[in-house]
Amino acid sequence: MSVAKPQSPGLVDTLSAGYRALHRRLWVALIPAGLSAYLWLGRPLALGGASSSLSAGVRAAAEALGGSPQARQSLADRITHSDMRLSLAWLNLTPVLAPSGASGQSAVAIGGPLQLLGVFALINGLALLWSSLFLTVLGGAVGGEPFAIWPALQRSLRVAGHIALALLIVLGVGLLLGLPFLAISGIIIATLPAAALPVALAWYIACFWAYVYAGFAPEAILISRSGPLRALYHSVNIVRRNLMGAIGLLLLSFIIASGLGVLWRQIAVSPLGIAAAILGSAYVGSGLSAARLEFYRDQAARWRG
Repeated sequence: MSVAKPQSPGLVDTLSAGYRALHRRLWVALIPAGLSAYLWLGRPLALGGASSSLSAGVRAAAEALGGSPQARQSLADRITHSDMRLSLAWLNLTPVLAPSGASGQSAVAIGGPLQLLGVFALINGLALLWSSLFLTVLGGAVGGEPFAIWPALQRSLRVAGHIALALLIVLGVGLLLGLPFLAISGIIIATLPAAALPVALAWYIACFWAYVYAGFAPEAILISRSGPLRALYHSVNIVRRNLMGAIGLLLLSFIIASGLGVLWRQIAVSPLGIAAAILGSAYVGSGLSAARLEFYRDQAARWRG
């Protein structure tokens, strides 16, 4: 007589479990809310004035793209005057509500490449620490662990280090495997320019699948308390064992966040509306992050069982 294995919970069950976990420690949503408030109320970060070397590089790149002079100038202006804070925060894992327009404050200008590199390093260092604290506190709520501030801060530092090492491993492996294909892609495009779009699409698909399979490494670091290598191993195995569930959760989270993002920007037309949009976005985003942790915890338990 065989014993039937329990079915894996559906996406709605996973989302519900994530929000139940969030309600155990609802104040954690103040972390993404504080970051969103900074983005909306703080001074933006731009590439500098018209005479800066970065602006000149952007204009040269726009010229190389061709098109009408007005279109090239419009593209260059849009890039040089846009807020770069979120664009530079590659290591941010905290859900935030991006500002919908100008903040009314003068932008902080980035003067040159070296300054841009320094700002990039500073922003990503702070983003990683901020994200690690958010995920550590949220992971404790998912696991039903009691909260203590000093152990949480110490663990968030370890989590930040493991996430950074896991990312370096992914980048190193990707660079090692991708360089030959990058050279082949360059030869193909130089020989057959019409193949540029299919080649770019192939690279996009490859990056998407790399993200899907390695994307649960932070959850593995938090829930399984794994090191960077084992976290990547756990992430790949979790996705391999439930590919449709992982993709479904990612797509559903994207649809919810994108759809509600339109709503948040529509109501953020007054100080009260901005506050409501920031808090609503932080609540929804925190619940979706908790759902990812719940999904990993459930799949890891089934894998070990």
